[in-house]
Amino acid sequence: MENFFLFDDGTYMGRNLSYDAGRKQAKILLSALLSFVENLEESKDCKADWQAGTELWVTHSTLEGLAELTKSYNDSLDAEAIRNALNCLISLKILQDKRGQTNAKTRTNSKVWLFALKFPSIDKEENLNWLFKQGGEWDKRREAQKNNSAKVPKTAKEKSHGVDWQEICGAMLEKHKRLTTNELLFADDEMKFELEAIHVPLALVERTKPKKCSEDISPEQGSQLYEPSYEEKQRFEHQAFLEQIIRDGVGKTQGHRIALIGEPGAGKTTQLQTIAFWILNNNLGLPIWISLADLQGKSVENYLLQDWLKNALEVLRVKEEQENAFADLFKNNRVWLLLDAADEMSSPQPLTEISQQLTGWVKNARVVLTCRVNVWEANANALENFETYRLLNFEYPQQVQEFIRRWFHSKYADKGERLWQELDKAERQRIQDLIKNPLRLALLCSTWQGSDQGLPETKAGLYQQFVEEVYKWKENRFPTTEEQQEELNAALGRLAKRAIDRETSRFRLRHKFVREQLGDPKQQNSLFSLALKLGWLNEVGLAAESATKEKVYAFYHPTFEEYFAALAIDDWHDEFLNHVPDNPAEGIYRIFAPQWKEVILLWLGREDVKRKEKEEFIQALVEFDDGCGECRAIDRVRKGFYEFRAYFLAAAGVDEWKNSVNADAIVAEIVKWGFGEFKVEPNDCVKFLESIPEGAKTALPQTNRIKAIAALVELISKPQLDDFTQRLAAESLEQIGSGNQKAIDALMELIGKPQLDDFTQRLAVSSLGQIGSGNQKAIDALVKLIGKPQLDDYTRWLAVFSLRKIDPGNQKVIDALVESISKPQLDDSTPGLTAFRLTLWEIGSGNQKAIAALVELIGKPQLDDYTRSLAAESLGKTMLQEQMPSVVTVLKDYLLPETYENDFKRFDKCYEVIWKCAQSMPYPAFYQAWHQQEKVKDGE
Repeated sequence: MENFFLFDDGTYMGRNLSYDAGRKQAKILLSALLSFVENLEESKDCKADWQAGTELWVTHSTLEGLAELTKSYNDSLDAEAIRNALNCLISLKILQDKRGQTNAKTRTNSKVWLFALKFPSIDKEENLNWLFKQGGEWDKRREAQKNNSAKVPKTAKEKSHGVDWQEICGAMLEKHKRLTTNELLFADDEMKFELEAIHVPLALVERTKPKKCSEDISPEQGSQLYEPSYEEKQRFEHQAFLEQIIRDGVGKTQGHRIALIGEPGAGKTTQLQTIAFWILNNNLGLPIWISLADLQGKSVENYLLQDWLKNALEVLRVKEEQENAFADLFKNNRVWLLLDAADEMSSPQPLTEISQQLTGWVKNARVVLTCRVNVWEANANALENFETYRLLNFEYPQQVQEFIRRWFHSKYADKGERLWQELDKAERQRIQDLIKNPLRLALLCSTWQGSDQGLPETKAGLYQQFVEEVYKWKENRFPTTEEQQEELNAALGRLAKRAIDRETSRFRLRHKFVREQLGDPKQQNSLFSLALKLGWLNEVGLAAESATKEKVYAFYHPTFEEYFAALAIDDWHDEFLNHVPDNPAEGIYRIFAPQWKEVILLWLGREDVKRKEKEEFIQALVEFDDGCGECRAIDRVRKGFYEFRAYFLAAAGVDEWKNSVNADAIVAEIVKWGFGEFKVEPNDCVKFLESIPEGAKTALPQTNRIKAIAALVELISKPQLDDFTQRLAAESLEQIGSGNQKAIDALMELIGKPQLDDFTQRLAVSSLGQIGSGNQKAIDALVKLIGKPQLDDYTRWLAVFSLRKIDPGNQKVIDALVESISKPQLDDSTPGLTAFRLTLWEIGSGNQKAIAALVELIGKPQLDDYTRSLAAESLGKTMLQEQMPSVVTVLKDYLLPETYENDFKRFDKCYEVIWKCAQSMPYPAFYQAWHQQEKVKDGE
């Protein structure tokens, strides 16, 4: 047995470390672990396997167990030597400690060790050589560590002016932790375990505006160019994102302006918390957390000085020198602002407001912001200087199965296996797609752990199961009757409906507001008191604008506020849509309010709502008549602006209400608007104005996935389909067809067409690489394509790249890579599509004179097409919501059939601007603006 007790090289977590001894110890330990997984051995004291390719995860171990493991492989170490080896590896950032990263107590008190190491391969000797050879990874990390320790500590200034800012920021992070799924899911002791033990790192995708494709597209086709608002540029695993983007500042903003966007329940807040604590624990600066709903009309600067700083220092009044010292931290680039939930702000244009507030000394902070996708998409231009990353859903089946396996650990393993077997049945495709969302998968695991009551088909069904399970979990401590549960659910629904309808913060509920619906919490049997005991409502702070320090509450997750609101809907006519065609101001049009969309979809998924009511609602959406414009008579338009919006909502609705008799027709219509309508006579294809297919492309992934895939597969098979449309259809299949065999087959057939042009073939190859992970037929098709002698280098490179993603260990892929690299004629860089973007005007956001000038300019008949396009683009980017009515009133007069025939470019650009207005304006306001001049003429 080898023992090393020389502790003279440094410290980690308060422990002395010996790196010379640690190197020898680490080599012995890792050699034993790599042999253990290589031989597929089993041990009750150690569980380890490969994940995500070449990442070695040790999901259960103890120091004693690892010591026993080393005995099995020649050399052996005792527990203290193992501890030194592990701490050295952690300190050098070679090993990732997975024992509760946000809580240091979990690490120091836990006997169980959970950790992961990223290796270059799964070969034992190659990995040991990579890490321990002279000048290898250990030596590089150790040298870098010595160089950093020789510099002035980053925290020196943070401890100036008698204030330990590092400690204060850590305390404030703990204090302001937002409520997450974890707190209610693990309400009972038997369900508590390390979150890191079940955490499957989420990939983040950098999103950027796509390059304009000029290849094989004539100027006449330019107005029909159809591409997504963003494209995937690069994926980052969890740890890689922290190290490359947060620590090293890779990217166009060098880590200074980062936006994390995602769907509800994608884990945005949890991800932001992880980033905050990682910044703190790695001494990368001072993380300051702001829940943006707490601003309540204040600027970020005022909130920091008047609220955050006062609470952090725990004083009644902040001294001027303290404010100056605080501002100096920003000026010295030491502060990270973690801005959570832009979608929960009370502002109608939250991103514009944030952009206008990141000024003065605040602008020197590095910023990481979270936002729901729909809010970001609607206001993305407001924060153009932010680099955008999207939290992806879990991949099915790999990541979903891994999450379930980690959730149902040890004694629950059999239950987890039964869930997986039930979930992986062919007829479960709906629920398989549903639980790719991290929150919904956690809810499913949680309810399954409580009782095997079957799998739901809809989001509403999943939330219903969870609500029922919570009442069962709490039965011993807070018993409730069915009558009490129904009464509380109804009251929470009324509260949620009122909150969602408010112009001010929808998710932060002041005490008085809640009391009006649920009674006095001081009364033991009140609904307010019961909601707090059960965890449906939780205290999250104090109202900043209240002199009496009024408490603020929130549903434990915003999606539950939306679910309870959906439960409270009795009649869709009274809640969602009551159309008054001649006077919309007297009607109800929540179908056009973004904050109500999720509520509507959850209502459609309710099992207790009659089929007839759902069908009538879908029919009302499909047949909605907005009464705005003669342009719908034009073949390339056909519908009014709000008629399209209603139809797109219907498309999303038939994904929740899958039995709708209208589902097939609705999906077919969306595909037609997105890719054109084929007419036998005169054997032509009608392509719609550019804004319409853009809207359809956004709606397509939200509708019934199975029906959408079937429609796209049928479209691709049409012999008269032009190359450009085939590309677009293939691109859409990539977006929605992950793992679907029909989608994979269609793309393989497209690749095999001898007459296919190079560009379309490349796109199909790339799409197949995105959706064909692990599919042998897809692998064979790509391998066959690589072998074609007439294939151009760029397409061959794409095929190889796709194969590397879907089957990284395939020998044929390796051979193809070697062959590609060895080609003497291959250029150093792979050819790509060229792009450029020119901005003609740099004007202040919302400048009224600029807006008026742009509106006038667009309407000039003698204006050249290029200048008109730039004017429309600038107008779309800079006009504020309050300026949109006047823009609509002026430009709508250009949407006439005669303008379409005689000056199409002017018609097209005016349509584009008004389309943007219609996505933001309330329908009654749009209707009034549209008919404004008619009222003037009639003397009203």
